[in-house]
Amino acid sequence: MSSLVYLLLVATSLGAIVAYQVPEATVKVTAQGFEVSIPAEPGVSLFAFHGKVNEEMDDLSDQTWAADIVSPRNGRFTYRNRNHRLQAGDTLYYWTTARYNGIDYHNYNRKYKVGQGDSQRIDLQGSKGGSQPIIANGPNTFNIYVQ
Repeated sequence: MSSLVYLLLVATSLGAIVAYQVPEATVKVTAQGFEVSIPAEPGVSLFAFHGKVNEEMDDLSDQTWAADIVSPRNGRFTYRNRNHRLQAGDTLYYWTTARYNGIDYHNYNRKYKVGQGDSQRIDLQGSKGGSQPIIANGPNTFNIYVQ
C-alpha cells in the first residue's frame, strides 16, 4: 500500500512540473488600433486579455479593457481593439489567461512598449513623378514585384 501512495505522490509532483504554460502574447500595432494574440493550440478553449495603457494595473480588476475570446481565427486567439490607437512611447500593461483542458492558466505582469519600429513607411515613385507613401504597422512582410 505504501508503494501506491509513493507512486501517487510522484505522479502528482510530475503533473505539477509539466503544467501548461500560457504562450507569450504577440502584440501588433495596427493602423486601426492594436491586437494581442496567442496561437490556437489543441486543448485551448478560451483566451482572455486584460489591459491598460501607460498605467500599471494595481490588481486583477484594475484594467481599461477585459475580453474573453472563445473562437480562434486564422490559427490564433486574438483580442482586437479598433477604438484605441497606440502611439510611439506608449506602454501597454496587460495580463492574459488561456483555458487549457478546462483549467485557467495566467501570464501576469506583462508589458509592451510601442516604439518607432512598429510603423514602416515606403515611398513609391509613380511613372509620372508623383509620390505615394505606404505606411504599415506591426511586423510586416513586403513582397515587391518589378515588371
